[in-house]
Amino acid sequence: MRDILLDIGQALSLENLDKLTDEELKEIILKHIEKRCVLEKSLFILSEDLAFSSELSIRVISTVNRILYKIYFDIDFYRFIAYCFDEFIRIIPAENISFMEKHPDLNYLILKVGSGKIKLRNFKTKIFDIDDSLAGRVFKKGHFMYIADIKKNKKFNLRLSTLPIRSVLSVPVKIQNEIVGVINFSHPDTNAFNESCIFFFISLVHLFSTVLTNFKLYRENLKFNEYLKKEVQRQTLELQKLNKKLYKASITESLTGIPNRRFFFKRLEEEYARSLRYGDSFCLVLFDLDSLKKVNDTFGHPEGDRLIKLFSKILKNNTRKEDIIARIGGDEFGCILIGASLQGAKKFAENIKESFKSKYKKTSVSTSGAVGCMGTGLSFYKSYKEFFEKVDRTLFQAKKSKDTIKVIETD
Repeated sequence: MRDILLDIGQALSLENLDKLTDEELKEIILKHIEKRCVLEKSLFILSEDLAFSSELSIRVISTVNRILYKIYFDIDFYRFIAYCFDEFIRIIPAENISFMEKHPDLNYLILKVGSGKIKLRNFKTKIFDIDDSLAGRVFKKGHFMYIADIKKNKKFNLRLSTLPIRSVLSVPVKIQNEIVGVINFSHPDTNAFNESCIFFFISLVHLFSTVLTNFKLYRENLKFNEYLKKEVQRQTLELQKLNKKLYKASITESLTGIPNRRFFFKRLEEEYARSLRYGDSFCLVLFDLDSLKKVNDTFGHPEGDRLIKLFSKILKNNTRKEDIIARIGGDEFGCILIGASLQGAKKFAENIKESFKSKYKKTSVSTSGAVGCMGTGLSFYKSYKEFFEKVDRTLFQAKKSKDTIKVIETD
């Protein structure tokens, strides 16, 4: 028997066995075998825990990835939280999760989201006094609180005692380093969460706080970008309107409201180029108010201004939309009649002259005019300036006679 015990001892790597009695040998071998069994059992349990932790880590990472992806597509804050809780409830050893948010003005926590076996509709009350509730204490202190059995704890709200809850863990939630509410994990069994489980829940809430911060920041950025977009559009529209006003002011003669000399010569150059290229005809008609000096000297300059505005109005009322009229000097006006013939332009000038005389009643007035045309079969000029100068010299001749319309005949 002793030989067998010695062989077992050597197999177990025990030393100094020869000096021991058979009983001592048996005892030391049994103790060694017992210790080895305990160690093997512990290693087996640890390997199982590690395997479970690895699997849980993978599931958590996968869940977080889905949640992070959801940030870019969900607009509603509480719907996003509900989605996250539905994902969490699948991987954690809690049966229920709820979110309470601080009221913006009052000293209350408002139950906003409930997920798991107990839904939001199952709660009889959704308003909790911060000074008289478990979640309120957690919110104020900023530290988690675990109750292993709510029925033995006076801090728990008795109005929730009808719900199938025995264990509760409350953890504060931060967004941008500010506590905004509390997340509660609950279970129908007493002492349902051990130390490692509580640590896992707290870590999960910290991670979720970061997710909520990203959600808020992303939504704020979207709103800000949308605001910037609208603001840029608004200011662009205002600038366009202002540019139109500035452009109109830059080409408009202030007294009469009709185009000024600058705009007139720009359009004259354009019509001259178009006539050369396509052979389109147009006529240039210049007017000079013979009686303006007389009216200014007799009645004063305000009356002279009224005379100028009357003549401008007559021009407006007797031209088409495509025609161009302008005040190009103190008492001089110009008209560009698009597509007009020489006879038509002359008739137009005569009508303006007679209408002006008939509509001013304070004293007798008159105007002189000159007409020149360009186009196929008409006179040729080297430039629009030469064309204008020719018509302007003709106007000077007409002014000598007064109340006269002179026409540049075709060559």
